[in-house]
Amino acid sequence: MKKVIWLIFLLPTIVFAYENPGKLVGFVNDFTGTLSREQVLALENKLQNFSNKSSNEIAIAIIPNLGGDTIENFAVELFKDWGIGKIKKDNGVLVLVSKEDRQMRIEVGYGLEGALTDAQSFLIIDNILKPAFRAGDFYGGLNEAADTIISATKGEYSSEVFSKKNYSEDQILEFIFYIAFALMWLSGVLGHTKSWWLGGVLGGFVGLGIGLVYGFMFIGLASIIALIPLGLAFDYFNSRAYARHGNGRGGLFWGGSGSGGRGGFGGGSSGGGGSSGDW
Repeated sequence: MKKVIWLIFLLPTIVFAYENPGKLVGFVNDFTGTLSREQVLALENKLQNFSNKSSNEIAIAIIPNLGGDTIENFAVELFKDWGIGKIKKDNGVLVLVSKEDRQMRIEVGYGLEGALTDAQSFLIIDNILKPAFRAGDFYGGLNEAADTIISATKGEYSSEVFSKKNYSEDQILEFIFYIAFALMWLSGVLGHTKSWWLGGVLGGFVGLGIGLVYGFMFIGLASIIALIPLGLAFDYFNSRAYARHGNGRGGLFWGGSGSGGRGGFGGGSSGGGGSSGDW
């Protein structure tokens, strides 16, 4: 819990240090020697057959460590480097495991975000990968996670993993961390716009979305009334701070990292959809 709280306050000082972990060799890329040759081949055949039938691409990467980077940024950059998913379809998924950091992430391409949602990715991590990794069963966790991701992208949501909703205090704090991360990212985006009213527009859209889900007459209307001025104030003060400090990067979090060329997949991309966790 303390680690998550400290990360929230340290977010503004994070400097990304992404480095490509190595050459892409297939759907399963273990740069740590964690999996046996037989286990790699079994996973490789499963993911290759799925790709042949659906054109969707699921890549697994086990790396030694993040080198000081965040698991979220590392996953986005590696996804881009390897070009997971077909070009223009963006139908790829990356399961990234950083062994020494004991962190993991499921990064989802634009084209599959409707089939494999952030919530489902979180449940796969929390109910499958986390307990398996804690028990030292990396192959078992990755194999079951791959089966569940395949089922989700095929529209088969019957797996029990999607029905478990018991959240611990650590998970709630982790959710707060993601909200803080999103706010910092949004700060970088809005800070480079010349019109500070964009925050109010975004606040209104968020309020409208809440109304569509929970009812417009009371909750939705109240959300719009509250979020529009909050969005205006956030964008206004944030833009002034950026102008004062003269930040010339492309955002606090997505300012670029000098990644390499495409790998052996189809050239897909992702937009940060998915979920992260640790064990």
